[in-house]
Amino acid sequence: MNKIFLVLLAAIAFQANADPVWIEQNKLVGDIGGWRAYAKEKAVPGSLTPNVNFTLPQAIDRAWRNQLDWTNYLPGSESISNYSILSSAQRSALQQRYAIAYETTKAYYELVLLKEKLAYMENVLDAVAAASELTNRMFKVGNTNQLNQLKQQNELYKKQLEFKALQTKYDETRERFLQRMNFDASDTQFEVDRRLPNPPNFSRQLTDRERKAIDFGTINNPASVQVRSNARIAHQAYLNLHQAALKYKNEILPNQKKISEEKLLRYNAMLIDVFHLLEDAEDQSKAVIQYIDSNAALVIQSARLEKALIDAQMDFSNINSR
Repeated sequence: MNKIFLVLLAAIAFQANADPVWIEQNKLVGDIGGWRAYAKEKAVPGSLTPNVNFTLPQAIDRAWRNQLDWTNYLPGSESISNYSILSSAQRSALQQRYAIAYETTKAYYELVLLKEKLAYMENVLDAVAAASELTNRMFKVGNTNQLNQLKQQNELYKKQLEFKALQTKYDETRERFLQRMNFDASDTQFEVDRRLPNPPNFSRQLTDRERKAIDFGTINNPASVQVRSNARIAHQAYLNLHQAALKYKNEILPNQKKISEEKLLRYNAMLIDVFHLLEDAEDQSKAVIQYIDSNAALVIQSARLEKALIDAQMDFSNINSR
């Protein structure tokens, strides 16, 4: 991606007559999509300062303190392996604990997803604006036609609308997260993680206990059948999403980079023009956004799987204790 726009600079910089503003705009074009923009970790516009990093474990702990039924909760019984010794009320409280953890994890990573996309799209928007200005100047001096100029102008307008919609969604999601955490005025200066965790190289393996809990068995109880079925569905969905996230990380994004390098070679040989490079930059931008979405879906599904497995194990323990 960077090489493409270095060539762009060399190809059209002479039109600027060494104008520093023009050269700076060309540099911004180099940030359209791809790995250069994605590697930057810029603060989300409108975020409060000074920022206090608020981690997922902290969020879960706070949610537990705010929502958990401590009256019936037995300290030290956090492990599902202790389930058989708990009273009915304590089992209910333990199940509530896991439910709160899942809902908090989901809300946390939904906010991280939007924050990561917003920071990335801010860079893309800056670069698209520079590309539009570049095209306007090329049109004025007769180096491109009005069709290319209008197409690039429309691309800028669309990116501005996308960014505004993403900003609105981020603001709404952040407010809902504030509500979930029961933050007051003294707690609002916080920031969640800037990026989602990378997808693991290997999928999560089920334990023997978990496999037994989600097997079909000989249970005729409709509620138990549903709990186990939900766990199996969650597990299969997790495996599919894990495979998809790795496909983006290990194959699609690297392949997109190779495509860009090939197009750069064709441009150097004067087989394609500068606008083919801009179109390729847009393809890279889409690939990065799709990877972020895929990774977010995996992270949230992983939390959903943990909750489903816990529910199945609790149901399995209930049946076998009768």
